[in-house]
Amino acid sequence: MSGPAPDEPSWCSFRPDEYEKLLEEHVRGVRDNFSEFLGGGKPLDVYPSPREAFRLRVKFLIYGNVGEDGDSENEEDVPEGTEPIKYAGWHEGKRHPVDEYRIASHTIQEKMPDVLAYISNNRPLRYNLRGLQYLSTMSGDLLLTMIYEKRRLSEVWQRNANKMRSDLGIDLIAQTKGVLRLIGGRQHVNEELKGPSGEPLYYKQIAGNFSNPNGYMAMHTLTWLQMCCVDIKAENTDLLELYCGVGSHTVAMAKYFRRVLGVEINRKLVEAAHCNLRLNSATNAWVMRAPSEKFCSSMLRHSTWKLDVNKYQADSSDPEHLPFMKEQDKLLNETETDSHTAEFTFGAVIVDPPRAGLDEVTCSLVSRYPSIAYISCNPVALRRDLEALSATHYVSRMAVFDHFPYTGHLECGALLRKK
Repeated sequence: MSGPAPDEPSWCSFRPDEYEKLLEEHVRGVRDNFSEFLGGGKPLDVYPSPREAFRLRVKFLIYGNVGEDGDSENEEDVPEGTEPIKYAGWHEGKRHPVDEYRIASHTIQEKMPDVLAYISNNRPLRYNLRGLQYLSTMSGDLLLTMIYEKRRLSEVWQRNANKMRSDLGIDLIAQTKGVLRLIGGRQHVNEELKGPSGEPLYYKQIAGNFSNPNGYMAMHTLTWLQMCCVDIKAENTDLLELYCGVGSHTVAMAKYFRRVLGVEINRKLVEAAHCNLRLNSATNAWVMRAPSEKFCSSMLRHSTWKLDVNKYQADSSDPEHLPFMKEQDKLLNETETDSHTAEFTFGAVIVDPPRAGLDEVTCSLVSRYPSIAYISCNPVALRRDLEALSATHYVSRMAVFDHFPYTGHLECGALLRKK
């Protein structure tokens, strides 16, 4: 198991007393690097993070003897004198023990000691354990993934895992050699956030797939996008959202537009997005599975997009989603001559691409639209894409979202308007 992800601080980088200084350095860098786009007094909105307990997903290596030396995975008792295992972080190419992790959410921090003590004293559970990954939510839900190397999940392991779930009150996932075992019957957590106007927003988030690591910044991003929608007077236009993930922005922004179409390549994220549309009664929004470049290449040949509702419904694998789709059909009957087609005339687009930024085809398509809201986890790619779009658009406002305190990484937003 490798070290922390690029956006995750190493165990020793937590410096809460320096937080304001570090954020100021980030903001100054954005002002300097984007000065040509921020001229004329254009606003740069800055959204700080809490200094600690902000991170909703955390992964640890395991430090200590977990039974590599011929230990038996099926013997119940830990041999006398065996050292307890410890959490470990990655620093300068080495594993180091971690006693606390104050950037983790309170939900994670509260469970960390109990989980470690329980596994330390349980031979079948600690045998060949290589990592523990926590996924939590702002509303207090929690899921733990136990990552093993080269081992069989035996009946003895299953019995002990079931007991751990019961004793600690936490659902588990075991992962080994591509095998996934669910202890609790779920691979997701249930999130509830406050929307820009204080309304509740409900999300299903899948373990092992992308979810926002900083829930506070997720809510700030929605607030900023709402300001963008007010700026562009979005009520009578349709929104295209590329790289929409589980629909976090889709469901929150749907009420500001006539219709919304989200596009996402990851099958599991699309399935979760369908669920999230239903949970939030976003009947004017659809999420389809497609690579952004392929969708944009097709869209470049058309002025509008026609969604085949029958095919869309057939592609949904969740039977619970069908009643919601029928409700969407009913609304289409009121506005479309053909209730089996939803037609979109896009006037605005939200893009939230991976670190590489926009590919050439996607950039070419979004340059068509009057308004572009760009959320970026890589300021270097954002600057490159803003330069490409400057032929057709100008930046009307920007934002800094401190998703990743104590790291060199920063999330930015830019609202572009047609010249």
